[in-house]
Amino acid sequence: MSRASQICCWTVLLLTAAGPAIAADPPDFNTDVLPVFRKYCNGCHNDKDAEGGLVLANFAATLKGGDNGATLVPGRSGDSRLWKMLAGSLEPKMPPEDQPAPRPAELAIIRAWIDAGAKAPVGKIEGLVTPTVRPTAPVREPVTSLAHAPNGRWVAVARPNAIEILSVSEKKPVVTLTGHTGAINEVGFSADSEWLIVAAGEVALAGEATLWKTADWSRAKIFRGHRDALYSAQLSPDGSLLATSGYDKQILLWDVATGQEQKTLAGHNDAVYSLAFHPAGKLLASASGDRTVKLWDVASGERLDTFSQPAKEQATVAASPDGRLIVAGGADNRIRVWEITQGGKEGTNPLRYARFAHEGPILRIAFSPDGKLLASSSEDRRIKLWETASFTQVAVLDRQSDWAAALCFSPDNHRLYIGRMNGELEIVSVDPRWADSKSSLKRLTEGSIALIPASDRPLQEVAEQEPNDTPTQTQLLELPATVNGTFAATAAGDPDLYRIDVKAGESWIVETNAARNKSNADTRIEILHADGAPVLRALLQAVRDSWINFRPIDSSQADVRLEFWEEMDLNQFLYMNGEVGKTFRAPQGPDSGYQLYLNGGKRRCYFDTTAVAHAKDEPAYIVEAYPPGSGIVDNGLPVFPLYFANDDDDERELGSDSRLTFTAPQDGAYLVRVTDSRGFGGDGFTYALTVRPPKPDFNVSIGTKNPKIPAGSGQRLSFSVDRIDGFDGDIQLEITGLPAGFTAETPVLIPAGHLETRSALHADGWAMQPSEQEWSRVEVTATAVVRGQTVRKPLGNLGEIKLEKPATIRVFLQPDDSRYQTPDGGLVIAPGTTITALIRVERHGFDGDVKFDVDNLPHGVIVDNIGLSGVLVRAKETERQIFLTARPWVPATERLIHAVAQTQGNQVTPPIRLTIRGTTELAGP
Repeated sequence: MSRASQICCWTVLLLTAAGPAIAADPPDFNTDVLPVFRKYCNGCHNDKDAEGGLVLANFAATLKGGDNGATLVPGRSGDSRLWKMLAGSLEPKMPPEDQPAPRPAELAIIRAWIDAGAKAPVGKIEGLVTPTVRPTAPVREPVTSLAHAPNGRWVAVARPNAIEILSVSEKKPVVTLTGHTGAINEVGFSADSEWLIVAAGEVALAGEATLWKTADWSRAKIFRGHRDALYSAQLSPDGSLLATSGYDKQILLWDVATGQEQKTLAGHNDAVYSLAFHPAGKLLASASGDRTVKLWDVASGERLDTFSQPAKEQATVAASPDGRLIVAGGADNRIRVWEITQGGKEGTNPLRYARFAHEGPILRIAFSPDGKLLASSSEDRRIKLWETASFTQVAVLDRQSDWAAALCFSPDNHRLYIGRMNGELEIVSVDPRWADSKSSLKRLTEGSIALIPASDRPLQEVAEQEPNDTPTQTQLLELPATVNGTFAATAAGDPDLYRIDVKAGESWIVETNAARNKSNADTRIEILHADGAPVLRALLQAVRDSWINFRPIDSSQADVRLEFWEEMDLNQFLYMNGEVGKTFRAPQGPDSGYQLYLNGGKRRCYFDTTAVAHAKDEPAYIVEAYPPGSGIVDNGLPVFPLYFANDDDDERELGSDSRLTFTAPQDGAYLVRVTDSRGFGGDGFTYALTVRPPKPDFNVSIGTKNPKIPAGSGQRLSFSVDRIDGFDGDIQLEITGLPAGFTAETPVLIPAGHLETRSALHADGWAMQPSEQEWSRVEVTATAVVRGQTVRKPLGNLGEIKLEKPATIRVFLQPDDSRYQTPDGGLVIAPGTTITALIRVERHGFDGDVKFDVDNLPHGVIVDNIGLSGVLVRAKETERQIFLTARPWVPATERLIHAVAQTQGNQVTPPIRLTIRGTTELAGP
């Protein structure tokens, strides 16, 4: 009689007879009873959560019973407490009413087993009974894990049912280790190479970790305690602790000497796939299917931090050999790198890098022993190598024949071992130059203005000569020159081509004047080779994929909602459908987007690209720019070619007219093609095309004239710069000649690449209203170095400043923690850290809310954790603590900063000096 037929008979007999009914072959505990308990009972009655002291996860515990004694009377189900609670004749009924209950056929199995004597199971392992599948052809088992002994003697190759130990010197197997419960998922050697640790287990039943002694390959200790298969087992660096994790969401810490469980680290909400000890042994990192990586204190078992940036399950985690970094990867195809502080406390372990790594989920990552390289494998069947100074991809191995689920380096860093799911094992030589190969790629910034002297001839003006519509029909321009042309009215549009002869490295400004002269033309300019092919300007390699979310943006908007913005940084190029912007400020609160650089209130573009509108969900990429011909290593994301072309001026200064900077890649003839971007032409579609040498320069304007200053307070001053022909250096502003009782924050800096800065003018409480003549003596001067020459430009004065009566509030910015205070009362911060400061309000009649901005922070230093309300001192309150965070790349500098109140006359706090130190002995928060 089949097992299904027996169960059917038990069901019929139990439903029709008052007494017990026992089939010829009664149910077996492992095969028939335990699956019912696992389905309906083990959620509350297991080794970890034994409600009422009752465990139904194995035969011995079931027979033992719970807090009320034995629950079974073998041979008499009617007298058995367990059966009566399942049948509902004894309260409380189990399972509870709100939980799924066993079906009649399943209840019949339990009753029949009890009435048959509640006998011990026949099988050796209380678990799942699976059919035996016999292959019809030779099958090589997959490689699930690899480990190289630190002493260099052995490589452990794990397959589901055995571990093969290979001798490195003899290049052959020395022993095969078997007898593990369930499938083997991970192997690893102790730091002293004396132990091999194995993680295995039976799915949905139990996990098992085994220690093998490498001296004679004898099985030393077995650790059991998990209720599901183990995925990871790691020995602490000193070998005293064992950490295990698996599908049951638990992390257990074991004392290796006694074999006893010490702690349970609970906090993950899904399977824990990978563990990594910090080299110092005090911290443990875990990667889970709940999309997080967690950091734990080994001594206390306390969760120190949760890294929640991943978007999908995390499958693998590793600690750098120097203990500075934790790296993880998983189903979202990305490698993320966190920098770990000594204590690892929450909020002190910033995400340093997030790299799009593979086109499929990441299977495994592994550090080289010297920490200079990281290897990663993926379901895309690629293996990639990353240098760890900046986690830049440096090598891609040939596409693998199957998934590479196992990776490990040799102790000398010279070889990478690869284990595949088709059972293959391969050893690849590691090129030592890979660790330094990033330096061979020269990254572009925005393009530079060449210092090669161009022609000093005067600009000549000529008229367009038709035909000039094809590369074989062009008009030669003797540079520098302006040519006046007209787009003819034709069905296909009228492209006009002009030939220029230039030398390699020379830079020329190519621009049009049409709309500014009230022409109907909307010009577009391109630089072509003599045969008409476009001239490549740069290669833009995407390193981070994203998309525009929440809402579309127009061609002016600088606030862009981007997916994965947390993993972006400031001063990165953002590519959106042909347009290149640059990230200026990260979102400041939940109702804010990434701010891009502005010019004149509109989104600024780079590499002479043109701003256009972008739809919601349109792809966007963080890109790095490289010169043409660079040996870019494929990372699975697009590489966008960028040509010399422009529709509307990227600086947003010429309206719809065009301008670009062309640097010749080599000597020769090039073509400038001018078209109407819509293909229009006819009378009124005129233009002037100018090709001239660049003349880098700058003009600074004062944005705040004739300020009104309350006595004993201050007012903001603003300055903006027009950068001309590519000048991008620092500009220093000085304010001198102020009347008695008045001071200014001076000098102030407009940093390279930026277009504005702020200062403040302060009036002492005893200051008197100066005369107009006294104000006329104030001088504002801008100074910069342009092409090696110091250029000073007087900007005039500040106009006539009016002194007003004291305001109803006074505001102050000051230190609030001696750790971050300098001897002169200023603030000091180290790159990559967060400090606190205090904004204080003296109220003299005004009790309402006071909202603040903080001016003149160095780029990369932000006011952090501001929330929806920004920096706000609430009504009737007098102070607010603020947090200042510096990005890791912020250079050492000093800057006078101040806070500005957004009410009661917009007063400015007295200045305070902020110092950025490259290295510091601050304890930090």
